[in-house]
Amino acid sequence: MQYLKDDVKNNILRAALSEFLGHGYMNASMRQIANTAGITPGNIYRYFKSKEDLLHELLHPTYEQFLQYLAEIQLNIEQTCTNENTDPIDYINMIQNTLLELIKESSSEFRIMLNLSAGSKYEHVKQDLIEFVIQIIEKFFLAARDLSGPSLVELKDTIRMISSTLIEGVCMILRDHEDGATVQRLANELLHIYSAGICQRLGQ
Repeated sequence: MQYLKDDVKNNILRAALSEFLGHGYMNASMRQIANTAGITPGNIYRYFKSKEDLLHELLHPTYEQFLQYLAEIQLNIEQTCTNENTDPIDYINMIQNTLLELIKESSSEFRIMLNLSAGSKYEHVKQDLIEFVIQIIEKFFLAARDLSGPSLVELKDTIRMISSTLIEGVCMILRDHEDGATVQRLANELLHIYSAGICQRLGQ
């Protein structure tokens, strides 16, 4: 009997993943998820209390991995940023590798989290990621320059623009492509282009 329950739950999760990818969290239908999973709409609530609960079951492992990766980068920075031999590009590469790893491991879940989670408790993830990238880039851009006034404001605006467009680019790739290999290839190209531009700017 437990095997049957597990099979039903897994069918619901697969149906929910497809529904969230196709319609986003806000427009996803629990009735349609139940129909796709081959159960009655009422029966789905024996396994999940709500649509939010179902989304959480799908995204929580990827979200936890996301937080772990960011915490590892932050710890690495705290431990080594006072080292004069530290290359700031190493940290930019860490962010790049983190995004690629998340795409590689959970591209569908990451796509939902970044593009399709409006109205849920995960809708903040994209902005959190942008702010994290801003924080890392600022740490090294600003440390390398003695700036104040308009020059400081202009540089901060540039850093925010770079960080926002980088993450928006990743979101666009995840939105427009479903094939995992294509997503990884395009994301890798995008991140390399941005890394090269940041390296050049840091070297000025």
